[in-house]
Amino acid sequence: MRGKLIVAGGGIGGLTATLALHRAGIDVMLYERAPVFADIGAGMSVWPNATRVLKSLGVLDSVVGLGEPVTQFNLLRPDGIAISRIAMGGFPTPALCIHRADLHRSLRQPLPPSCMEANQRLVSFAEDAAGVTATFAGGLATHADGLIGADGINSAVRAQLHGVADPVYRGYCIWRGIAPAVAGVVHGHISETWGSGRRFGIMPIGQGRICWYATQNCAPCQSDPPVGLKQALIESFRDWHQPIQALLEATDPSDIIRVDARDRRPLRSWGKGRVTLLGDAAHPMTPNVGQGACMAIEDAACLAKLLPSAATVAEAFRSYEALRIARTATIVRQARRIGFIGQWENPWIIRVRNYATRLVLARTPDMRLNAVYGYEV
Repeated sequence: MRGKLIVAGGGIGGLTATLALHRAGIDVMLYERAPVFADIGAGMSVWPNATRVLKSLGVLDSVVGLGEPVTQFNLLRPDGIAISRIAMGGFPTPALCIHRADLHRSLRQPLPPSCMEANQRLVSFAEDAAGVTATFAGGLATHADGLIGADGINSAVRAQLHGVADPVYRGYCIWRGIAPAVAGVVHGHISETWGSGRRFGIMPIGQGRICWYATQNCAPCQSDPPVGLKQALIESFRDWHQPIQALLEATDPSDIIRVDARDRRPLRSWGKGRVTLLGDAAHPMTPNVGQGACMAIEDAACLAKLLPSAATVAEAFRSYEALRIARTATIVRQARRIGFIGQWENPWIIRVRNYATRLVLARTPDMRLNAVYGYEV
């Protein structure tokens, strides 16, 4: 394929797509709505299906140096007793946890500054026989052979293709924070503790930092409690095992981020003509399997693999969608299901849940891990 592509959205998916397409020799321009490419966010997991792509793009070594490889996942009860322990290994590339800003920076650095522009929010596009014209809020209008909407869960590209609709709230809120390392955190181990309508996760993310996250069943868009968000979390998880309390105490309140757990129902088709979607614009998911960014990274690799040899942009986009829709829909539903189960409140059902989870993970851990982490684009 010869020509130019526009990527709308400079998150992890949009940046990976831009880098992968640039490496494939395709003329690509990324537009990001934020005023600058800033170092924001909290911790995240990048699993072997995605680190394999990062290796092919030549950025894995720097990413590993900034984050922390994962050797074991522990699923626990609030008293600290293990429901299940799963060793992470046996894949060609590692699983790791990293601060989102570090991954974002590692993807930006190899790119020429001339192919990225911030402070450009896409508001609409128009397609004709010659290509696609993307129009931005500041008045910029630019023409290209194709448009990739990587503009997040509230994507303007998706809205124009499929209509405006709100994401679906899944009944619980998520708080994330960053704390310095405290006693009791085992490096290389990540954990999630399941209680009644609440969960707490711990992820070392490298450079002496620990990312934690907490969930709780609640109404959407709630304001912070009068006592302050940090103190409310301390009280909510006071009887849970260490180092949960130590991490909450060590966290600067300004480093706590709150979001509602939301996703969208999978689409049967993503794009039309010279336009397609990528990442959260195509398949937003709750974070319960840590695959949101990973699916976006896979999307990017798939596009970069198909486009150079395609006769037309539209042909490549439809082939890409045919390869990606079923897999991403499966992960969206799996993440939603795990979040639903993890937020159960009935104490008798919780006992059954923990017992059944222990049995399932003990019998088929390799098969279940390989289905997600062993995937190659």
